[in-house]
Amino acid sequence: MKKISLYTALLLLLAVMCWSCEHETDRFDGPNLVDRFGEFNLIAGLEVNRTTVDFSAGEDVRMTASFNKRVDYIIRITGMESGAVKTFEGFARELDETNAVWEGGTTELPFFRTETCLIELIIPEADNLTQTAEVEIVGLKTYEGSLFTDFEDNPGDDIFFGNFEFELTNNSGRRSDGLAAQGDWYYLFEGTDNVVPNFFTGLIDIKSSITGNTYAPLPTTAPEDLWFNTFIYSDGGPHGIAVIQFIYDSNDSGAFEDGQDQAFQLEGDFPLNWTGWRHINHTMADVGMTEEQVSKIVAIRVLLISDMNSQPNPPIQVDFGIDFLTFTNGKPLEL
Repeated sequence: MKKISLYTALLLLLAVMCWSCEHETDRFDGPNLVDRFGEFNLIAGLEVNRTTVDFSAGEDVRMTASFNKRVDYIIRITGMESGAVKTFEGFARELDETNAVWEGGTTELPFFRTETCLIELIIPEADNLTQTAEVEIVGLKTYEGSLFTDFEDNPGDDIFFGNFEFELTNNSGRRSDGLAAQGDWYYLFEGTDNVVPNFFTGLIDIKSSITGNTYAPLPTTAPEDLWFNTFIYSDGGPHGIAVIQFIYDSNDSGAFEDGQDQAFQLEGDFPLNWTGWRHINHTMADVGMTEEQVSKIVAIRVLLISDMNSQPNPPIQVDFGIDFLTFTNGKPLEL
């Protein structure tokens, strides 16, 4: 057999190595030099697939745009009346049905209303280049779960109002002042306690009859799967505490009886130390209820406490709003 010269062998080895490098380069799918260092160019600006949308009918809003490279982007949708905000953030070369579809939900409470919304596409690395569009909501998103109350209808005798030591102000009650987390109405507690430390300022007992049923209608009675959800508004004042209790019909009377029926609540209350609306949620197992007790929730009690241990002297006003009490199965309410 004829021997291969050292020179020929080296040429063959070099050819194999070059082929291997080209092969690996062809398969490379990470960020390239243009993505990292190239100048940004907008290839196709922001477009939306419709100018009006009926989320209640299953419609959605699809946004498209394309760029010459992969970039960080922000899509911000803002309700012009409600102030609700939905955001999408990502890193991509284009916007399409995989990363820019809005189905009517919100990222920041409140919920959207039937209103005109401003859509903004923002590219931070391009000096915050912003493209805009508008869409009008004509039908709202339908949220899963069993609604207990959203205060939209006048509750009449289905809500008992308790004003301890007459410390709640006249502003307490159902309010329609543009601040509701959902719809037009929410419930406001406002007052100051001047009697003893950590004393109840006021409460409401919301009877399950507000739903048209003896007991709260639920998507499941398994405590570990049943989630309670509500939205609470706080102005950031550090001296108020919200408490939520669930009343079990202990004697099977079929009606709420104050002082006789058993109350359950979370071990920790809700210090009102944030600003704006917050989604509060937990399972009924967290409050220690059994399946039988859950199936006989005859009322939900909501209280305002003035934490006099932290109050100045004289104490200042405390308040909070509550809206959209609902139960969901298996997971918290998806906004």
